Amino acid sequence: MEILKLFWGKRSDGTWEIQGMSPISLSNDKAKDKNFYLIQDDICHAQPNHIGTIKSFLGQSIVPIVAHVPGESILRCLGTGFFISCTGLLITAAHVITDPIERQYGGVKERDDNSWDLGELKMGVMIPLNPVFQGDGYIFRDIEWASFLAERSENPLPISGVDLKLTSDTAICKVLPLGDEIPHQPLSIVQKGLIGLGMSVGKAATTIGYADMHDVELTQVQDGVLSGDFKFNLHVSTGKIIERFTDNFETKSVPAPGACFSASLKLPGGMSGSPIFDDERIYVHGVVSKGWEDENGPTDFGFGSMLAYSLNLPIKLMEDKTLIDLMKNNEHGISKLSIPDA
Repeated sequence: MEILKLFWGKRSDGTWEIQGMSPISLSNDKAKDKNFYLIQDDICHAQPNHIGTIKSFLGQSIVPIVAHVPGESILRCLGTGFFISCTGLLITAAHVITDPIERQYGGVKERDDNSWDLGELKMGVMIPLNPVFQGDGYIFRDIEWASFLAERSENPLPISGVDLKLTSDTAICKVLPLGDEIPHQPLSIVQKGLIGLGMSVGKAATTIGYADMHDVELTQVQDGVLSGDFKFNLHVSTGKIIERFTDNFETKSVPAPGACFSASLKLPGGMSGSPIFDDERIYVHGVVSKGWEDENGPTDFGFGSMLAYSLNLPIKLMEDKTLIDLMKNNEHGISKLSIPDA
């Protein structure tokens, strides 16, 4: 199994552009469970001059979301997110961003109806170095701001200590850049006018995320450098779309808020916020919202928020522009591939 991976760069005139693409293998021949497994690493080469490993290439786009309270020796691992723009726009599950309120750390407070003041808390993402050229390790990049990619509703998210009433379990964040000329590496999200198999009932769904993450004990190595046992292991989960709940905003048929779908996906802790690819594994159509567990652990059943229903919502911290606006105006380096009549 493969996904299509794009490689972005910056032209001399300052425009972000796709400078390469390659299929990336999502395989593990030794895995007992062929529908849920740790991704096997290997050297990967994409034309014209991109060389790295499978995990480092995927890790440029799909990242662990973590939090650190200054003075503490613990790095709290919250969930998974994925970049959707070269400038650092990132999508995750809303309940991943509200973890500090549920677990009551860092002094995080609600700023307004759709965003939060992170206070002293350092929330951000871990981006892997390319081991071919840079060695092992991660770069931490702060989340500048976080907002909900949703509207207010009468249906609260089931989060302890948080009375969120949202139309989707989806958040958008802005991550600090890697450098003036170094883009983040976005995935391609569902877009207006897209023609394909999409998320039809019975079609395949694939998600990639950091399953079974655990908080990490940190050791100060030198100023600005922390060491720890960072076990950020990318897993893939595959299954079928079972049912679509496009009117869940009104019917409240299932526990995930707003328009969503159920799928036969195993979604252990840490997978929340992961991208869900459609049958063609090119575009991201959904965001992991909720997995299901029984007495034996995670089952092959979970829910994903439908990303398409949030594309037209204004983002207050971006001058009320929508993701559709940003795509149309070629802002921020958001992928736009083969969109008829868009």
